[in-house]
Amino acid sequence: MPAKKRPIQKIIKIDNRFNDDPIFEPIDSLPEINSNIFWLIAAQVKDQGNNLITLSPEQIKREVGYNSHISNKQIAKNVDDTFSKLLTIQLSKEDIDEKTGHITKTRENIFQKSIVDTDTLETSVEVSNSFLYLFNHLEHWTRFSITQYVRLHSNYSRKLFRLLKQWRTTGKKEYTIEEFRKRLQIPKSYRPTDIDRRVLTICKEELSANFQNFKITKNYRKGVRGRKLESYIFTWVPEQKNQQDIYYDSSIEDTNSVYYIKSNPFLTEKEKFRALDRFFGFTLGTSLKEYKDGHMRSYFLPNKLHNRKKRTVFHRTDLKSLSQYKHVQFGQLIDVYKQVGEKGFLTQEDKEDLALLEMGFAKTEKDREKDQEEAKERLKRLESQTKDLQARADSNVTLDFGQSGVETMSFFDDESNE
Repeated sequence: MPAKKRPIQKIIKIDNRFNDDPIFEPIDSLPEINSNIFWLIAAQVKDQGNNLITLSPEQIKREVGYNSHISNKQIAKNVDDTFSKLLTIQLSKEDIDEKTGHITKTRENIFQKSIVDTDTLETSVEVSNSFLYLFNHLEHWTRFSITQYVRLHSNYSRKLFRLLKQWRTTGKKEYTIEEFRKRLQIPKSYRPTDIDRRVLTICKEELSANFQNFKITKNYRKGVRGRKLESYIFTWVPEQKNQQDIYYDSSIEDTNSVYYIKSNPFLTEKEKFRALDRFFGFTLGTSLKEYKDGHMRSYFLPNKLHNRKKRTVFHRTDLKSLSQYKHVQFGQLIDVYKQVGEKGFLTQEDKEDLALLEMGFAKTEKDREKDQEEAKERLKRLESQTKDLQARADSNVTLDFGQSGVETMSFFDDESNE
């Protein structure tokens, strides 16, 4: 079957059984770059059956967080290494031959075939038949963004992120201590205080960028000899069913994430600064030091990231030029800016940027209305032409009286006589 090429897909959608079946646990223990590559591939094979899906090294490099100096050969090597590690994930089953009564044992890997072209360095993959249910014709599924996933650096955060995304429209999930340990593959030697320090603290700071008002609550059971920790409860603002996982523009997505961090009432100020460092990939303590050293130029972007050489009319250097945003994108940015403005946190530069965003929104509103009117006119003309053609077809009827040599009558006048 020939390789099937299509635009890169940024939304991962998998069957919920992936979260529950222990045979997939090794994936959560993969090194970060291998894990990123696996999930990028998982996004591409969704609803593709067992078609051979091909990715270029440039696509992989752009989507999984590679540094710019990494060569395509190194990417291809990492991809091949990823597939090698995935060989440990196998479906094993036994069947009995009805005729002979012999027992046959079958093992099948998650990917039936993986190919790395040594010249083009392109990667092609094909899902095995026994694993098609993970990515095709899904009834109960978990959905999340590859761009959000690759910004998480703790294996615990990544696993919890995926698990909670299964309940994204519910806004709440509770795990008993035993279940939480098992789900996140936490060592048995970890005491509750170790879990607090090595797991929950990092998860809280990393996931607050992805879940609005993210909160972790410890549930205690009262006993004869005091309280006993029974479960962890995770809560956040429920997502709408049609809520986007990705905004297809990093400045819009970053705007939302920074707002989620800074507006979270369940994070201390110190935790908020650490969460920002984790989100932007800074050394812990960078954001707090910057805040203490001087005035913040923008609520949404650390001063450290304002040094980009290419500038637009905006003060915020990660914003594009006005002509590059669509009407709906202007609206998404304005909504967050106004929420921050209502709390009095916008800097003067932010306020000037907001004025420009509103100007762009107004202009594109007029353009959108014009486009909508033109679309309506085109639709009317098309409907009119369709009706006219239908009328002509219906009237092109011939009466034949069954007599040889008798002229036929048409209810349709030839256009040449008009």
